[in-house]
Parts: sequence; C-alpha cells; structure tokens
Amino acid sequence: MKKIIFASISCLLILFSACNSTKVVSSWSAINPPANTMDKILVLAVITDREVQNKTERAMTDQLKSNGINASSAFDLFGPKRFDGLTEEEITDKLSGSDYTSVMIVSLLDKEKETKYAPGSYYPSYYPSYYPGYRRYYRRYWTVYGNVYSPGYFSSTTKYILEADIYTVNDDDELVYSAQTQTYDPTNVEGLAESFSKSIVDELKVKGLIR
Repeated sequence: MKKIIFASISCLLILFSACNSTKVVSSWSAINPPANTMDKILVLAVITDREVQNKTERAMTDQLKSNGINASSAFDLFGPKRFDGLTEEEITDKLSGSDYTSVMIVSLLDKEKETKYAPGSYYPSYYPSYYPGYRRYYRRYWTVYGNVYSPGYFSSTTKYILEADIYTVNDDDELVYSAQTQTYDPTNVEGLAESFSKSIVDELKVKGLIR
C-alpha cells in the first residue's frame, strides 16, 4: 500500500512539474524604457529547427495578444525565411512602414541531455518477525528484501535554454529587456513553446513592461 501511495505521489509531482517546466533563470530590463515599447511588437524566433521556430513565434504572439499587446510574428510579415537575404535597410523600411515599436528576438541557446542514476529506495516493513510465515530466517530475509528495496534506474532529462531580447525600433535600436529560461523535459514542441512564452510574459509583467 505504501509503495502504491508513494508511486501515486511521484506521478502527481511529475505531472505538476511538466506543467510548470520553464523557469526564468536570469533577466534584465532598462530602467526607463520608451513609453511606447510594447505598443506594437514583432516576434522573431532564431531557431534552426523550423517546427520549434514557427510554434515558438506563434505561441509568443498569442500570449502577448491575450495580454492586450499588439503583436505579430516575423513569419506573418516576412514569410518563412524571416530576415534571410534582406539588407538592414530593407528590414528597417519594412518595420518602420508597419509602425512597429519593438522587436522580440527569441533564440535557442542550448539543448542539453543529461542522464542520471537514481539509487533504489528503501521502504520500511511494518510486519513483525513473529508474523505467521516469518519463522524461518531465509523466508524472512527474502520477504523483507522484496518489501523494502526497489531497484535503481537511469533517467534522461532534456534541458532547453532559450533567450528573449526586446529591442526598440528607432534610431538607437535600444535593448530594453533580456531574459534566459530553462525548460526541462517538455512533453512536445507545443508544450515547450507555450511554457516558455507564458514564463516570459509573466516576467514582463513583473518588470512593468506589460501592465
């Protein structure tokens, strides 16, 4: 019974952590960012995996919109190649002509896989040695051994390190916000994109950039 309860609690903890797998590990924001910084923002993901790139841009754009921010993805404005093949002047003209006040650049800095060994667990046995069937030492030994030890196991953890930087669209192209996040074992690409986006938007609220 205790093994079942322990296993159930472990499963609940795993599910809970999966839903909250992203955390902001470092962040910075300008002391006095331009008042119009978040008026209209373009989300640009720089990620080699095209599926992760597209879904991260979309998830971030949707998350910003749900918080009252006028946001769109670079895919919508420039197409699947984003800034590829464009000069700085062409990009600037495109953004200026669309009245964007800032650009959020999302980048995947690293993807790490870690393998760890978890030793076996000990569960105390509450059956006394004089319990029927335990009167021979070898029976007692094997019964208790089976009750109190679970085998160890190897587990693999995948960690994604993503960064979000917000630059103003003006003559100075000022960096006004930067944050790095870690996401452990996302269930799928959508889970990674949504968890990351929500964490960043929540952090922007804390920094006062989203009110």
